[in-house]
Amino acid sequence: MRGRYYCDRCAVRDRALCSDVTEAAARELGPIAHHRRIPAGQVIQSEHQGFSWLAIIVSGVVKLVKAQKDGRLQIVGLQYPADFVGHPYGAKNTLVAEATTQLELCCFSRSAFETVMRNHPSLEQALYRRALDDLETAREWMFLLGRKSAREKVASLLVSIATRIMRPIPGVGPGLSQRFELPLSRNEIADALGLTIETVSREIRYLKMAGVIATSGRRSVSVLKPDLLCTLAEGEDR
Repeated sequence: MRGRYYCDRCAVRDRALCSDVTEAAARELGPIAHHRRIPAGQVIQSEHQGFSWLAIIVSGVVKLVKAQKDGRLQIVGLQYPADFVGHPYGAKNTLVAEATTQLELCCFSRSAFETVMRNHPSLEQALYRRALDDLETAREWMFLLGRKSAREKVASLLVSIATRIMRPIPGVGPGLSQRFELPLSRNEIADALGLTIETVSREIRYLKMAGVIATSGRRSVSVLKPDLLCTLAEGEDR
């Protein structure tokens, strides 16, 4: 699906890259955009691969994975709706990007996107601002892995997912979604946080017994006490 018809109905239009550029730049991006659906589990960018296309996540979650020398894989980050996937100007990917859920992507040919960048400095500036945001996110992830307790790590990840995976529901805590689907299995959560699956299960069980969250099925989570979840994430319950 191409063109203005899709742009006018885009679920992330007001918070994606397109919202940070001039109207003239947005008008040029519309005709070169096309819509793609990606099934869960599919690798969308491989390590050391050049980028022939770039994309904005419309719905779904991408996990970023780094391969270690011994072949083990480490989840080093997540990307959510409105995030930008890929690098222009011939840069190569240093991570594996995989769909953890079904994805909807707004895709651009890299060459066509670069042409719009050259014609509209506001697009390059918007990408630069997002790169700085990504750097801050990476720093927060390092802090999450390095200094927090297991309970703080699990609570922090839930807060991050709840605030990013969908639009916040008005009146529900500090910007948290009331109900969401976990994009990661418990094994993947353990891998991402540097914990054992037993520890992850124990901490989720604690959050349920404390009435902070409720779960349904394998991945559905409801945030019952968003303020307390944030407090636990910050370690302020000590």
